[in-house]
Amino acid sequence: MKLNKSQTLKVAAMILIVIAPFARGQSAEIDRVFQQARELERQGKLPEATQALRSLLERYPKDLRALSNLGVVLARQGKYAEAIATYKKALTLNPRLPEIQLNLGIAYFKMESFQAAIPPLRQALAIQPSNLQARSLLGMAYYGAGLYDQATVQLEKVAADQTQNAALSYVLAESYLRSSQFEKVLEVFEKLQREVPQSAAARMLMGEALDGLDRTTEAIREFQVAAAIDPGQPNVHFGLGYLYWKTKKFDEAEQTFNQELRNVPGHTQAKAYLGDIYFRRNQFEAATRLLEEVVKSSQDIHIAYLDLGTLYANQKQYSRSVTMLKAAIRLEPSRTDAHYRLAQTYRSMGRHQDMEAELKQVKQLHKKSNEEFLHKISGPPPAPKIQ
Repeated sequence: MKLNKSQTLKVAAMILIVIAPFARGQSAEIDRVFQQARELERQGKLPEATQALRSLLERYPKDLRALSNLGVVLARQGKYAEAIATYKKALTLNPRLPEIQLNLGIAYFKMESFQAAIPPLRQALAIQPSNLQARSLLGMAYYGAGLYDQATVQLEKVAADQTQNAALSYVLAESYLRSSQFEKVLEVFEKLQREVPQSAAARMLMGEALDGLDRTTEAIREFQVAAAIDPGQPNVHFGLGYLYWKTKKFDEAEQTFNQELRNVPGHTQAKAYLGDIYFRRNQFEAATRLLEEVVKSSQDIHIAYLDLGTLYANQKQYSRSVTMLKAAIRLEPSRTDAHYRLAQTYRSMGRHQDMEAELKQVKQLHKKSNEEFLHKISGPPPAPKIQ
């Protein structure tokens, strides 16, 4: 089970822009205009400060101090694309300015362009290895980009220095969770329990880790505690409902998915799994309505496409069924269920060659799964001996 990570990245809201220190300008005029711009900035007159710095750069286009502060002023106005262009221009003049590299990374981070934020943040850290802000941001950029192993490397180092930073501990625990390092999640959870014992978010992390360790009954208890601590916590009812669904407690799952939808009416995952419950109960009209809502608003929920594909096939809407099942396969190509259902749909359409191709794929996936299971329980084969 993987919950939405956007809540974790709200830590980024606390990021501060760095004001780069530079030597005084090349002339008294530059210093005077620059100080005027800084005063306008302090007064919150950001458009006026922007204009003053642009005017200065028209005459002195290579003034690093003006370029850096123009980038900062633009970023403070939320004009991140313009700020990025300005920082890059400054870095063409001198790439070894850690403050500008850091600000460039922050601007990308604020735009949620996490992959693009990584190179400048790495460069800032290479220049200043002791810069904890750069290291923390680099770890969170790796996290945002889905590079969880790399995220843990950086965040572990920051966490060792900032032992009381609960927000950082959450991101580190999420990184462990998403890189399947479940035992380490439990270690971080023990620390969070000491620091924030009534944290619903910490209980949810613990529940996800326990589920990853196949300790689903314990995971359910953690989510129940989380829901009791904060019934309005985003995803808490969905996570609990998913665990009920996973253990085939569909009545309890239905109740908790509906509670999530009362909290967050547009929660697509809750709708998708609720639709699946209706599908299992043969409530086809209700299932179709919900699942069609899901695929209109989200293109990455496998179960919605899988169930809709089957529903359409049962209604003899074969073309629509094929579209849905192919989408399900695109999302999770190694699962056999969508391939098998697609084969059945092709058979109903009289497309026997396509049916055989899908059934062949099912056999290959089963064989691969069996081989992987055998490897897990018996280990690698013994090395051949030389006589």
